[in-house]
Amino acid sequence: MRLIAALLSVLLIASTAQSTVTIYESSKPGDFDFYLFVQQWIYSYCDSQTCIQNKEREAFTIHGLWPENSDGSYPSFCSGPSFNVNAIQDLEDQLNFDWPSLTGPNTDFWTHEFSKHGTCSITGPITDIHDYFATGIKLYTEFNITAALESENIYPSDSNTYKPADITNAITTHLGGKPGIQCSSGQLSTVAVCIDKDSLSIMDCPDLQGWSCSGSVKFPSTA
Repeated sequence: MRLIAALLSVLLIASTAQSTVTIYESSKPGDFDFYLFVQQWIYSYCDSQTCIQNKEREAFTIHGLWPENSDGSYPSFCSGPSFNVNAIQDLEDQLNFDWPSLTGPNTDFWTHEFSKHGTCSITGPITDIHDYFATGIKLYTEFNITAALESENIYPSDSNTYKPADITNAITTHLGGKPGIQCSSGQLSTVAVCIDKDSLSIMDCPDLQGWSCSGSVKFPSTA
């Protein structure tokens, strides 16, 4: 039983009806192909979650900066330092606004994101906890999803619908790299841009397991 538990702690398989994603635990930092920089649309997220009311607004916010592999696998919970909020004190005001938890304390969310994803991201230009969160803020400023959509006349609306291809093409054209998009209950919920792990520049995303939308998509202006 101990041997089985040890093996499971190294390699987890998350299965769905459509795909299987391999999640490696206790990996070495830097052992991945690229980053997914993931942003969530607040009103879609809060349509299915009980959000803290004063955090709701018309915006994409950062979900995370996630190491990813081209085959759909990804590392998690790598060796390295534990999250320490004192390391990001100078970033807290901006993180509270741009990288908030919509359902609980922000520090709990940051702890989870760094423990699961940030520990595996200490490589190249990202050398410590501060760099990880500062990079997220930098990418959020640089890759403005709302502005990309507005450039092609895609605006939040509770009545209009959009084609997934038009959403993808707007982001690709404006930001310079093909994204991944996810929908929930017919609403655009999440957008990921793919980031080169060495240069931190945008790149075309490969086909991402579980990242797709179909039919007519809403981009809600209220929760």
